[in-house]
Order: sequence, then structure tokens, then C-alpha cells
Amino acid sequence: MAFFTISSTASDGYNDLSEIANNLSGITYGKGALMDGNKERLLGEILAQGGWTMVPLYACSIVALAVSIRKLIEYRALHLSDLSWFEEALNLIRLGDFNAVSGACNHRSHPAARVVCAAAKALTERPELAESEARRVAILEIQKLEKNLSLLSFIAQIAPLLGLLGTVFGMIKMFMDLQEAGNSSINLSDLSSGIWEALVTTAAGLTIAVPTLAIHDYLSSRLDNVRLHLGDIIQSIFYVAPRNQAKPEVTNGF
Repeated sequence: MAFFTISSTASDGYNDLSEIANNLSGITYGKGALMDGNKERLLGEILAQGGWTMVPLYACSIVALAVSIRKLIEYRALHLSDLSWFEEALNLIRLGDFNAVSGACNHRSHPAARVVCAAAKALTERPELAESEARRVAILEIQKLEKNLSLLSFIAQIAPLLGLLGTVFGMIKMFMDLQEAGNSSINLSDLSSGIWEALVTTAAGLTIAVPTLAIHDYLSSRLDNVRLHLGDIIQSIFYVAPRNQAKPEVTNGF
């Protein structure tokens, strides 16, 4: 009797294992599927799987690249680190030779050159308004340098969100397809393919956002330095200007 009991238990255990094996067979690890996953894919083929959200991401990348190149060239052309000419202009202002200041600054591309020229002209024509005129010109120069920096900031913020949106839509589509296919057979190759295709947009969004944010921060730091230099230059001009010309005004900065 004990022998038949043991045999029956072993048979039941074998049947249970067979049932589990049959259930697991629904999850396939086909050799061909693994080989397909290991194949090298071209970047264009990968990005093409991102869906419609890749369109605004492409637009963001093109705009960010164009603005970044333009601003970098613009900042480089202005020679923002070169203030060697200012000492000569400051000496002319100290001597009261305001007409010669324009000659010393006219051929300089630095924004401060236009501020110095405006201050010298105002000291000649309207000394009581000279400082406010210098600050007005400085504000205009800062606004020129700031142009399109806000666009870079916007792209750096919106690109990851667009990528995440594409990933969410991709995951929704994948699970809807799995639901329509039923629960009888789940192909791991199709599952992993659906997941990485959904993640393509997130990767693309981050790839756009990271360098865009880096360039924005770099340009912003250069702009902050120019702002400080302009403030220092204006103070220097009216500190050395002849007292009968320079008439300090109470201002709140620019």
C-alpha cells in the first residue's frame, strides 16, 4: 500500500511539473529573436521607432543647434574678454577730451564701447543726464546679448517632457497590443522591443536637453560677466570725469 501511495505522489508531482512547463512554454525565447535583438541597428532606424513625438523633438534639436551656433559666433565676434582699450578711453575722459573718446571706441565690437561713447557724448551735451544715458545704452546692449537665450532655456525644459510623453504613449500602445493578443502566448522579444521603442523618445529628449542646457548656462555666465563689467565701467567713467562735467545721479542699477 505504501508503494502505491509513493508512486501516486510522484506521479502527481510529475504532472504538476509538466503543467508548469507547459505554461512556461507560452513565453518563448526563440534563438532567432535573440539574434535579432543583438543585430546592430542604424541610428535612423532606432529613431524612426519613436513615433510622432519625434517630430517636435527633431524641431527642438534643429532650433537649439541653430541658436547655439549663432550665439556662440556672436559672443566670440564681440571679444567680450578684451577690455584693453578701456584704459585709453578712461584717460581721455579724465582729461576731459570727450570728443577723442569716440575715436578710441568706434572700432571696438565690445558692448562697453558703445556705452563709453554714449557717456562721453552725453557728458559733452547734457552732463546732468550722462549717467542715465550710459545706463540706458547698457540696458540695450544687455538685451541684445540676451536675445534667444530664453528659447534655449525653453527647449532644455520641454525636450525631456516631450520625450517622456512619447514614452508614455509608447507604453500604452504596447500594453494595448498585448491585451489584444491575449494571454495565451507572451513573446519576450516583442515585449522588450516594445519597451525599448517606447524609451527611444525619452533618450532623444535627454540627448537634446543636456547639451542645450549646458550651452545656455555657459552663455548666461558670459552675459553675467558682461553685465558686471558694464556696471563697473559706468562707475569708473563718472568717478574720473571732471567734476564740472560729471553730475552723479541716484539710480537703481540697470
